[in-house]
Amino acid sequence: MKKWVKGLKENDMFAWGDLVVIGLLVILSFLPLFVFAQQQQAKVDVTSSSSKEVKIMAVVSHDGETIKEFNLTDHEGTTTWTYRDDDGHYNKIEVKGKKIHIVEANCADQVCVRQGYRSKVGQSIVCLPHKLLIEIKSSDGKNVDGGLVN
Repeated sequence: MKKWVKGLKENDMFAWGDLVVIGLLVILSFLPLFVFAQQQQAKVDVTSSSSKEVKIMAVVSHDGETIKEFNLTDHEGTTTWTYRDDDGHYNKIEVKGKKIHIVEANCADQVCVRQGYRSKVGQSIVCLPHKLLIEIKSSDGKNVDGGLVN
């Protein structure tokens, strides 16, 4: 005879084994959360110190041509720089601490402004209407944040 959960009748078809299986499934459903949390902690952030003197740079390019570089590793305070092209397009770029973002632009969609701050190697900010790209790169050419993209 099966042991039934207290409060359940025999015809409810719910036994202790069912509770064990449900409990295990709930516990296993949280396993990816812990795995990804561990991977996230292992990633190297721009704000952490590195023993290798690797510089993190924000490279601003227009139509594939580099026009400005910002050293994010040693940057302190706030620096604002405005890119203007011959057609009257502009993007106001702000480097604050060790992160960069586009504060203001006169493009129609404003996607570049809404992308927010970037600080990790491999991240980028793109303004398609103005053909402007800001890429975060490391001086050794490696993807320091531990991601798959090099």
